[in-house]
Amino acid sequence: MSRVESPWNLPDRTADRADEADREVRITDFVLLASLPFRTVEVAGYPLNELTMAALVGLCLLRPARAGAKLPSPVVILGGALVAVLLWSGIANQVDWTRRMGHVAILAGLVWAFGTGRVSLRSAGLGLATGLVGVIGLALVGIGGSAYEGRLTGFLGDPNAGAYFIAVLGTLAVFFADERWKVRLALAVPVVAGLVLSYSRTGLLAGAFVLVWVLLGRRLGIVGGAAAAGGLVWIVGNIPKSLTTFGPFSDRSGSDKLRDRIIAQERVQLSDAPWYGHGPGTAKVNIKDLEFFFHNSYLATRQEGGWAALLLVLGLLVFAFLRISAQSRRGDLSAAGAQAAILGVAVMAVTLGEVLLDTPMAIAVGFALGRALQPREAPDG
Repeated sequence: MSRVESPWNLPDRTADRADEADREVRITDFVLLASLPFRTVEVAGYPLNELTMAALVGLCLLRPARAGAKLPSPVVILGGALVAVLLWSGIANQVDWTRRMGHVAILAGLVWAFGTGRVSLRSAGLGLATGLVGVIGLALVGIGGSAYEGRLTGFLGDPNAGAYFIAVLGTLAVFFADERWKVRLALAVPVVAGLVLSYSRTGLLAGAFVLVWVLLGRRLGIVGGAAAAGGLVWIVGNIPKSLTTFGPFSDRSGSDKLRDRIIAQERVQLSDAPWYGHGPGTAKVNIKDLEFFFHNSYLATRQEGGWAALLLVLGLLVFAFLRISAQSRRGDLSAAGAQAAILGVAVMAVTLGEVLLDTPMAIAVGFALGRALQPREAPDG
């Protein structure tokens, strides 16, 4: 393009001009997405990345949709119902739901912004790549804190939550920042290194399943692909204990016992939950006067919004996954990468509590819906 477009006046009103604009780097989208991996940085008591995602949604309110695109009706129904169920649960249970629902509102806004083409996927992918490479590099030199000896943390904070961000956002970064193989491989190196150094077993499995999906799974039909994705998630929750405590993970027996106690208490709390759950922000348990977050996001979502909330958020993930199946099978590796990121969300949710209602989930769904607005004539790999 011969001139630089202002981020306030993006040329998205027609598909052709939107395609041209997407080849440019929008500095606002780049910078705001680059802040997302900085999990532990706070401003006035609020996470920096929460504030920047809210700013992105606010900015998108001033932008036209891509060629007049609207969110698919199922997304509107599923997302709207999810917000309504969680809000009703908070009111009915008389819990302090305001901050948690603010977080959920931002997630809904992100799905809308990405899903209507108001965010440049290339700029967002470059931003995620820059942010992830930055936090991983800073962690390696000891900047950002080291809460877990011998495991990558830094500004990512908890190594398991950090692995979730790396696996999901790293996948999107690799496949959306650039379509050239050399660039993708160059980005994949620090992402894989960060995942390995986090020593998160589920994170490593998520990374492996991402690779399996891109190489093999995407070539299956809708039914076969859905069955394969479901099977990969099932495997994570049914791996024999002997295979999860070998080699570098042989010292995890103590933490695994604590995890088992936490999950047992989670099931106790869920046993008397109404259909709408116990309310937003209640996915916590007490073990010997110590408070822990849930260690399974499927159970955590049931705790906050009941079976209704869990089915709604899973429906949103499944719809976004299937929305780009045809593009993925035709050889669109960016579409396959978006599917792999959603698969990474489903895998990480097995052993981590804050997944299904966290920002990377909304970003993964948004990328998939946004990519569906950009059908490719020729495969990129």
